[in-house]
Amino acid sequence: MKSSNQFSDALHVMAHLVGQDGPRTSEQLATCLPTHPVVIRRLLAALQKGGLVSNVRGHGGGSQLARDPAHITLHDVYVAVGAPPLLHTGVREGGRGCPVQQVVNAALDESYRQAQALLETRLRATTLDTLGAAFARHLAHHAAGVPHDV
Repeated sequence: MKSSNQFSDALHVMAHLVGQDGPRTSEQLATCLPTHPVVIRRLLAALQKGGLVSNVRGHGGGSQLARDPAHITLHDVYVAVGAPPLLHTGVREGGRGCPVQQVVNAALDESYRQAQALLETRLRATTLDTLGAAFARHLAHHAAGVPHDV
């Protein structure tokens, strides 16, 4: 199964909107990932529908955070992009008639449910403000030439 980068891309876009004085265009944001502006516009549409970004039309327009980054959790972003599976190795859907596959699936199902629940709990506990602060520390260390583990 091909893994999706949609959630991490959405977090990346949202992190670039933290602390911005005004809206950023999809073209500007696309250079940060890097990807095509159309990909960014799709993400921004989902984030707007989720109430996380607002769009300003016209000259000088673009997207900006709809509310304070301290009040946007990573889980909010996760839900806005459709709550894609956080674990990309999973149970094989085929082989339902195979007894070995049924045992393997049963062994993995509960572990995956527990891991998903833990990940979602942690996403709820982390805000965009937290990401912004980590990014600022990262930049400060980088500018000073100090090794870091961010």
